[in-house]
Amino acid sequence: MSVLNLLITGVSGFIGRSLVEEIVNRNLPWSIYGIDIKKPCFNDSKYLKNIIFDILDIRDPKAVGEYFADKKFDGVIHLAAISRVVDAEKDRENCIKTNLYGTKYLLDNVAKTPDTWVVFGSSREVYGEQTVFPVKESSEKKPINIYGDCKLQSELLVKEMIKRYAILRFSNVYGNSYDIDGRVIPAFVNWALQNETLSIEGGNQIIDFTFIDDTVRSIIKTVGLLQTEGLVTEEIHISPGAENKIMEIVSYLEEMLGKKLNVKVKAKRDYDVMRFVGDPSHRIEVLGESGFKTLKDGMEILLAEKSSICNNKGN
Repeated sequence: MSVLNLLITGVSGFIGRSLVEEIVNRNLPWSIYGIDIKKPCFNDSKYLKNIIFDILDIRDPKAVGEYFADKKFDGVIHLAAISRVVDAEKDRENCIKTNLYGTKYLLDNVAKTPDTWVVFGSSREVYGEQTVFPVKESSEKKPINIYGDCKLQSELLVKEMIKRYAILRFSNVYGNSYDIDGRVIPAFVNWALQNETLSIEGGNQIIDFTFIDDTVRSIIKTVGLLQTEGLVTEEIHISPGAENKIMEIVSYLEEMLGKKLNVKVKAKRDYDVMRFVGDPSHRIEVLGESGFKTLKDGMEILLAEKSSICNNKGN
């Protein structure tokens, strides 16, 4: 079996780091190249030893071109992005430069080798507010924030420039300590463990939360199908198709920790989507991945990891 030359952008991020660990743990015959604006930090140094890593700012077209000049990849998993809606809204210009222009510069170079396939990490934010649930991949795309708009425009670039691709629309991924603390689930868990007030903007959101292991497993399955040419072009929801109320996170934490939590509900932010539930049927059909974790089961795993980290800090 020939070795797969695979580039992962955003390899220092939550999904990127988790993906590398799974590839290495499975001992897959893949040569992993990784780029990011900062060096990745793993819980075990063995993972970094399995990456040919370079610091690269994808906002710099000259630097991107120089990086690709002497390399050819079988496939590219493009995860590099400003990954939080709130951060994108705070610095819209940087979101456009990173999430849209950075993707364009990357694709300009990938397209020079037409046989190279791309897995593009997109988002449920491209759908905006929908009225029919669960949302299908073919549903109208009408983003309400700059993050979703840049992801949608980037999807169009992938379709225009790349011959073989899979657009994976992630939905509120969570589940380990690599996640950004400011995201809703890790934030709630941290506040609960530290006996702080849980702050919620809106409080009525319904969200299709996706556990990190399910996300990573789906990416790896997609890579396998692209590499064997089982896929040519695809758009797939990577989410369980679960209608989770955001206040259920609070209830689960109270049950798991055996205590009442203080909650402060603030006004809804105008750029937040209030409800999304993806239809998982196409994902199950294409990837055969059906057993996604429930929110409660995933939170139990995350809480155990976070509790262990807190206990170790206290010793």
